[in-house]
This record gives sequence, structure tokens and C-alpha cells, in this order.
Amino acid sequence: MADYNEDIEPIHELQANELQHALDATREQIHVKRTFNHGRFFEPKTKQAARNIDLSPILVKALAAWKLKSASQEEDLVFQSETGTPLRCFNMVRRHYAPALKKAGIPHIKFHALRHTYASLLIEQKENIKYIQNQLGHSSPNVTLSVYAHLMKDENQDAVCRLEDNIFGKHICLR
Repeated sequence: MADYNEDIEPIHELQANELQHALDATREQIHVKRTFNHGRFFEPKTKQAARNIDLSPILVKALAAWKLKSASQEEDLVFQSETGTPLRCFNMVRRHYAPALKKAGIPHIKFHALRHTYASLLIEQKENIKYIQNQLGHSSPNVTLSVYAHLMKDENQDAVCRLEDNIFGKHICLR
């Protein structure tokens, strides 16, 4: 069986193989500086793909604890194989991701779907499209919109009420 799964596009996505020498617990971010694919490291494909991704405090704490438990090695990897080498994407999914889903009682979903879930939840929270673009490493907000615009509402009465309140300087909107 090949070491690479075509369903998992390793370049240009935040995946375990990008978390190399990148955890910044102080700033609560992952710095995406390189990717690992087909047995070697690469520079990100675009300037925007090299980015800082914000992490929740709980995730920072979990990743920092995980890193402390892991054997140290020259590459300072956050996730590594049993021998201290970078995890190959297919092996990560087969040995770690799929069993974790099963243990949690979650139906199998493709690993890449986590990226879409992340973006979809940010959109649902009404986060700024420029922020979402930067977190995903898209080359422009237009790319983000072309993929995720279908998740955005066509109407927003709350927005026009806020506008009315801003124009007239008082809360006259009854929403």
C-alpha cells in the first residue's frame, strides 16, 4: 500500500504534517513555515500559505503537553512517527485519526473535511472573511468566498438595524 492517500491533499492545508517546528504557546499560534509531502519538506506554495494560525487556549495546552511527552529530535516535530521522523499523511490518518474517530463514536469523515468544518464554523460565528482567508492560507478573500459563500445568508435584518442605530445614534430598531 502506498504511503500517500490521494484523498488527502497534503500541500496547502493545515494538517498534522505542517505542525513542524511551529507551536508558539506564548502567542497561541501555529506558524506554518513548511509542509511535509512525499518524504521531504517543502516551502509553502504561496506567500499566504506561510501563515500564523490562531489556536484556542485548550488546544495550545494539549499540543504543548503532547510535545513534552514526545521524544525530542533534530527537526523538533510536534507530531512524529514512533522513530521520531515526520508522520506521513496516510499513516497519520490510518494509525491515529481513524482510530480516534472510532473511539469517540464519530462516523468517519475525510481528514480534509476538518478544514471545511473549521471555516464553516468561523463563518457561522460571523468572523471577518479576511481573517478566515488568512487562517486558511487562501491567496485572497475571493478564493475563500468562492468556496464558502454558499454558507452566508443572503439577508440580515440585524445588520440593517445596526446601521439604523449607527446613523441615528440611538436604538430605535425593535430587533
